[in-house]
Amino acid sequence: MPASETHQARNSLFFLLLLVALWLPRGLALDRFVTVDEPKWLLRSANFYNALVHGDFKDTFQKEHPGVTITWAGTAGFLWRYPGYFKIAPEQNMTPTRFNTFLRSHGRSSLDLLVAGRTFVVLGIVAALGVSFLLAARLLGALPALLAFLLIAFDPFGVALSRLLHLDGLLSALMLLSLLAFAGYLYLGRRMGYLLLSAIAAGLAWLTKSPAFFLAPFFGLLLLIEWWRAGGEAPLRDLFQFQRLWRAFSPLLLWFFVAAVVFVLLWPAMWVDPVGTLSSVFSQATAYASEGHGIPTYFYGEVSLGGESPWFFYPVVYLWRITPSIFIGLLLALGALLFPRQLPVDSARRRLMLVLLLFSVLFTVFMSLGAKKFDRYLLPIAAPMDLLAALGWLAFVERLAGLTNRWSDSARRLEMGGILGAVLLAHLLGVLQTYPYYLNFYNPMLGGIQKAAQVMMVGWGEGLDQAARYLNALPRSDKDRVITWYGDGCFSFFYDGVTVPIGLDFTLNDLRKTDFVVLYLNQWQRGLPSPEFMAYFGGLTPEYVVNIGGLEYARIYKLRDAPDVPIPTPAMGLLFENRPNP
Repeated sequence: MPASETHQARNSLFFLLLLVALWLPRGLALDRFVTVDEPKWLLRSANFYNALVHGDFKDTFQKEHPGVTITWAGTAGFLWRYPGYFKIAPEQNMTPTRFNTFLRSHGRSSLDLLVAGRTFVVLGIVAALGVSFLLAARLLGALPALLAFLLIAFDPFGVALSRLLHLDGLLSALMLLSLLAFAGYLYLGRRMGYLLLSAIAAGLAWLTKSPAFFLAPFFGLLLLIEWWRAGGEAPLRDLFQFQRLWRAFSPLLLWFFVAAVVFVLLWPAMWVDPVGTLSSVFSQATAYASEGHGIPTYFYGEVSLGGESPWFFYPVVYLWRITPSIFIGLLLALGALLFPRQLPVDSARRRLMLVLLLFSVLFTVFMSLGAKKFDRYLLPIAAPMDLLAALGWLAFVERLAGLTNRWSDSARRLEMGGILGAVLLAHLLGVLQTYPYYLNFYNPMLGGIQKAAQVMMVGWGEGLDQAARYLNALPRSDKDRVITWYGDGCFSFFYDGVTVPIGLDFTLNDLRKTDFVVLYLNQWQRGLPSPEFMAYFGGLTPEYVVNIGGLEYARIYKLRDAPDVPIPTPAMGLLFENRPNP
């Protein structure tokens, strides 16, 4: 077989291997638990589908994020599992709790429809990452790209957020695709196909979440850097020569135009009310940047009543979310950039490493400007940093192999393969140890999940599924009334009885006529809905505790048999009055 055909067959095998590696941790066990925001996106998907069918295009505006790609995925899920939904669809402003009840009354499962929507999100992410791998293979070579994307495929934080009917996983995959395609345009001969692919991916990313607009100024910065590098002192003279400026920066205008066309074509709300739609998107993005969460948050042992986080939030949580393999690889990459004689890399790798690092640093700074911060908002830097870490490891093993000149080529290749295999295996442990609760992974070098719970908010709904299954197994569970934190979806999608979500205005008086109460980890961290409420349960022994990875996530309290205890507030005196008999 000719060498070219051998390389092509090898690269095809790599691609198939990678697709399987990308899908396995993302596509399995999609029905195990539900995160906090997903019931809202399931409802928005239902509204989006209904609006499409009836031609009410303005109602395809469901959220300022804007989350349109997610509602398209959710719509695909409805077409797959419940195509006739539009015939009985209720009003647009239904709450997730009422929507779950509505679906049950029509013999449908919210969880089943959520899993269907999740499936299409996973397929979209696998496709975007697969194409990104092909781009990386052209930029770096097939073997370096395979190493990098295997790290991406089994990154626990990336995997966790890539399995949901939610924004951040798809946003991150699309931004990576756009970034690598633009790098391909800049460094692989300025071919128009790369620029168009980058623009299409950017348009889809804009439709997913507004932070993707960061791509436009960042790509402008890359063009500016290339313009400066290409001309030496000439750029200063070019400032007064329109033709040269146009030649240097017109690709960005074409890129922006194509991305905007994608944005408009795939969002029907833009067809009928473009001004109002864009105004809502950007005004809300500004509000998110200037306002906190609105609900108290927990970070470094302190509760912020305004839901704000300090400027160093993202660097800290990023270190908590990466694996030791990524952490060490990043140190090696930094060493290669700062000390090229000790860890030499070729010019093509070095150039891409600088682009990845610049993107990650500037995006982190950009997101840190906002008052509202969550670890998942930083996910777009995870894959670029994984790529950077892979190139750091490659620089290290190649340098190590270069120091062993007395060995044969086959021995050096075996040594390099052994080291990189060990790196991948250590990285894979994070996914294997936390399946399917990948959000449960925190960097073991910093203390893992036990220490993380002392530093930041932990828990996004995982574990409440286990609490619901435990209660379902009890006698008369379908008649029991359960009050719980994150009741909408996280618990109610799994529980057979009546679920009442705990609100911020809840008092202990609201617990009358309640059979069970389920309290959650980050509820304890923040003292919600009130310190008095949580203090009462601190004096009771839970009937059952949900433990994940050695940490308590949820506690179940049986109120029917709870003893009367001293109650610290007047409202609590009514707690056990008129309690129904067991």
